[in-house]
Amino acid sequence: MHKPTTAFRTLLTIAAVCAAMAVSACGNDATAPTSSPLAPGGADRALSGANDQTYAWTVDPTTDSPRLYFGDSYIVIPANAICDIAGSSYGAGHWMESCNPETKPVIITATVHNANTEHPSIDFAPAMRFNPAATLPTLLFSVTDKATLSNMSVVKYCTVALLSMSCVDESLADSALATSVDSWNNIVWRRIRHFSGYTVAE
Repeated sequence: MHKPTTAFRTLLTIAAVCAAMAVSACGNDATAPTSSPLAPGGADRALSGANDQTYAWTVDPTTDSPRLYFGDSYIVIPANAICDIAGSSYGAGHWMESCNPETKPVIITATVHNANTEHPSIDFAPAMRFNPAATLPTLLFSVTDKATLSNMSVVKYCTVALLSMSCVDESLADSALATSVDSWNNIVWRRIRHFSGYTVAE
């Protein structure tokens, strides 16, 4: 009977180790689901670094605002973009009307809801609209998992941010409000014409 060569014995050892590793892996988590970028998990749209709380800033509407952060997400409001709050009309039929810009400092609050779920949303106050003749503000959401960042990701406007049935994709009627997606940096963003509620959806 021929003795196995050194090379053959080495192959047998490698095969045995691989088999043992496979059995061990199965024994540890035999029913573990496989992840798929096309089927994100329950909290993939959670906001990065944000908590369920109210954030507040004082803004000089005559100058470009810095980034107003809520967690890693933020909004930027350009100079003269805020319409005169007391004297301007407000509502779905008024977004494109011209207005006089606000000149006095404005205290803006943003209340984040469901930050750690797949349906994060934010409510801004006070209610205001933005001057269609100026550069529109940009609202950017930083989310925790790029599995959610596909061309189906949409930042929707909500009359009440906590009620998903009240949310609409405004870009269907106004292409300037289309959502953009950066899957490399895990962000979605869009322009906005008014302050109300917004949510990240698909």
